[in-house]
Amino acid sequence: MIQSLPKKIVTCLAIGSILIPVTNSGSTSVISAEKAVVSLSNTYYSEVTAPILKPVWSAQLAILKKDRITGQDITALAENGKIFALQRNEKLTAMNAATGKKLWEFGSGLAPLFTYNNGFIYGLTQSGSLYAVSEAGKKAWSASITLPKATNIQRLGSTIYVTQEEQLAAVDAVTGKIKWKAVEKSNNFTGLSDLMETDGVVIRSYLSQGALTTAGLAAYDSLTGKKLWDQTRQWMPLAVKDGLLYSITNTFMMDDDPVNRKVKVSVFNIKTGELKGERLYKWTDTENKDGVYTYNGMNGNAFLDGKDFYIFQGSKFVKYDFWNYSAEGKPVQTWTSMVKEKDSPLNQVYQQRMLFQNQDKGTLSALKLGTGQLVDLNIGENPVVQTDLFGNVVYSGQSDGLFHAYDMLTLKPIFTVNTGSRNFAPSLKTGGMLMIRTDNKLLAIKLPASIK
Repeated sequence: MIQSLPKKIVTCLAIGSILIPVTNSGSTSVISAEKAVVSLSNTYYSEVTAPILKPVWSAQLAILKKDRITGQDITALAENGKIFALQRNEKLTAMNAATGKKLWEFGSGLAPLFTYNNGFIYGLTQSGSLYAVSEAGKKAWSASITLPKATNIQRLGSTIYVTQEEQLAAVDAVTGKIKWKAVEKSNNFTGLSDLMETDGVVIRSYLSQGALTTAGLAAYDSLTGKKLWDQTRQWMPLAVKDGLLYSITNTFMMDDDPVNRKVKVSVFNIKTGELKGERLYKWTDTENKDGVYTYNGMNGNAFLDGKDFYIFQGSKFVKYDFWNYSAEGKPVQTWTSMVKEKDSPLNQVYQQRMLFQNQDKGTLSALKLGTGQLVDLNIGENPVVQTDLFGNVVYSGQSDGLFHAYDMLTLKPIFTVNTGSRNFAPSLKTGGMLMIRTDNKLLAIKLPASIK
């Protein structure tokens, strides 16, 4: 008869049999943890701490086709407390920005290309017609311009202009009557979307292709569409004043000098294209860097902001009074460039800050013109996919799906939204509502009262 052992002894033996593994030979083996080759810690990682906000409503947007026409990527606009969006059924809808309530629906077979101006939405159908619908959802007119591959729609004055490759159409904004269509017949011209209308002349930017591809300008009569003139190696105008057009001339690989540098501004009669004069803004580089690749392309970059003409001159950048030019004139102000190597200028001054984008991290930085101090505006935990600046707030969508808002003046984070997506499109804002666009949908965020 087998006598049973006391319960406590049986339990101890069971635990012991678990803790002491036995090999096939009957002997025990010792198992030790594998040691890492290298084990390092970093306590200086970046982490944004801010209140978490959640969307108050969301909506699906049209899914952009991978083979869509380049430039046809507008799926939503925000104006006057409303959101105008292209739905997945290819109809346009209007929603209350605060509640997401649908107000009306319009059309069918619409393309992802539309714009808003003065109470009307002007858009393109997939067949290439132009339509106008009021903010209240009432159709105003349609025009068969037959430009299904159009890349831009904009209203200038009383005219709607539509660009498609080498074609340009002008439509009366009130009646929808087609005023004219112009076609560049030269095989050397590729039309861009940049347009301006002034003094009865429409100026369009082109790429002029030859041994060297460069920008060019073409001018048309705004009433008839008749071509007035064209000029190669010219960028979009800096300004037009008293019948004269001011444009930077592209001197790259033409008449540029690697040491004795210059920015050339050509002055044309806007009606005839006749060259009326030239301006040369000169400086000398400390060494010959001809053929040396500059990542951000800043050296020689120039832009006009009001009367202030800014030029990046190697290790410094300067400001001239554009409307008080003299051949040997000196800059009215000079700054030592503190910009990082991968920072590219956005050619914009805002709140007395020169703005830059870092091409590696996607972040926004600003050079304070008053002090010369360079500050990063949206350094987060991960690379930035989308940055938008509204008022004094920088909105930043990151590759990890976090969306942060920062105060541009204090640099402090204001709030964070966890979107769950790493794909972002430009954000929209109307009143106290912000629309985050991610993965073909809208996330509506009610902004804190501190944000105006």
